[in-house]
Amino acid sequence: MFHLYFGAFDIVLYLAGLYGAIALSKALCDQMDEAEAVQNVTASPTQVAPMQAIAPHLVAPVTKREEVSVRVSAN
Repeated sequence: MFHLYFGAFDIVLYLAGLYGAIALSKALCDQMDEAEAVQNVTASPTQVAPMQAIAPHLVAPVTKREEVSVRVSAN
């Protein structure tokens, strides 16, 4: 009896989760459709900004190297 009760409880939880996910996705899709419809009615044709020209050869700055002397001694 114990297993039957908790098995049924799991099924109810799975079904409630599935129903909740479907309801949430439907609400989100409806909201997106409504926003798209409002945007299509009120929006003028969009203009795209022109491309900015960049320098043909990009050069990284060169760092100055310092002379390093290393002494190795073997005894």
